[in-house]
Amino acid sequence: MASSDLVQLPEWKTEPKRVPNKLHSLCSYIAMFPPSIPNHFIQKYTDEGDVVLDPFSGRGTTPLEACTSNRIGIGNDRNPLAYVLTLAKVQTPSIGRISSKIEQLEGDYAQGEADINLTQEDWKIRMLFSDYTLKQLLFMKENLCWDTNNVDAFVTAMVLGILHGNSDGYLSIKMPNTFSMSPNYIRGYIAGHELERPDRNVFNLLRRKAGRCYEQPASKGQVYRSDARKLTKIRNDSVSLVMTSPPYTRVIRYGAFNWIRLWFLGKDAKEVDRKLLCTQSLFKYQEFMTGVLTETMRVLKSDGTAVFVIGDVKDRTSDKVFNLGQFVWENCAEPLGFELKEPIAADVISDDTKVSKIWGARRGNATKIDRVLVLSKS
Repeated sequence: MASSDLVQLPEWKTEPKRVPNKLHSLCSYIAMFPPSIPNHFIQKYTDEGDVVLDPFSGRGTTPLEACTSNRIGIGNDRNPLAYVLTLAKVQTPSIGRISSKIEQLEGDYAQGEADINLTQEDWKIRMLFSDYTLKQLLFMKENLCWDTNNVDAFVTAMVLGILHGNSDGYLSIKMPNTFSMSPNYIRGYIAGHELERPDRNVFNLLRRKAGRCYEQPASKGQVYRSDARKLTKIRNDSVSLVMTSPPYTRVIRYGAFNWIRLWFLGKDAKEVDRKLLCTQSLFKYQEFMTGVLTETMRVLKSDGTAVFVIGDVKDRTSDKVFNLGQFVWENCAEPLGFELKEPIAADVISDDTKVSKIWGARRGNATKIDRVLVLSKS
């Protein structure tokens, strides 16, 4: 099968529309593919009970689609934001336990509200939330153990989902809900538009959020925080489908664009970006993807399938567009012994549906075409 063959209208775009699991709306996330893409490949290449892995799970779309289809969805991501969002979707607690947790937090907050001191909080956060709301957020920030308790993780994920946005369902001044602009930009925007910080009750908005986005998947899954090149907790030849979208040569800085949500998790955005791949060097990217695909080869069953969604990238100094998916195929996957199971599909992304449309003329090298590589062991 020629690697240059392109399917201009991918199969998943011709399939009947379906209502996705409500948990997909738990929290927005920059640079994500729609549930229809992983669902298509899960239905096509796996059976119930099979293991489906996403080594860059982001907000957990692939693992959730796997669990919804009664597969074992496994996510992995070094970004703590991605970890907690995926955990909430693959280890979803009952709605009763979630409601009880919110009530417990509300009661404990009422008893300790007077002891919460806002004076030490950074101006970057204080400009976003009213004192009334920020006190509640600080209490929850200190009392939710999201990395060790799945109920706390789910409540945390809901807080992250309502933390900032542009309606009365969000806790902050009016701003995008998908990503965070820089603190200085936000400060100037607040001053220029004379925005006021709204008084919002976190506990009440969490109850509303749970009513909108809760839906128990058919099965449970797992999530890890490993380097995608060293998935030591996943056995050899155990995965039926790897379905993922790896980072694209410094298109997205997941730490910087999520600094407010990372604040709530107690994480530093710059430190997160240091841990995640953020390079414009094709040589370093080739090394990285070769390592990822080597590990994919190890965990994949002999008859398994690996699907990589990789966007074209635009050179920062010119208008030239680079087919990064083709590059990964020719320089990383094919040399390792992978074969193309399907022609490389070109999924054209509408400007109207891209998160980067918010940036307007400054959106830089955000991609317009995703290449979908469907690979098998030779």
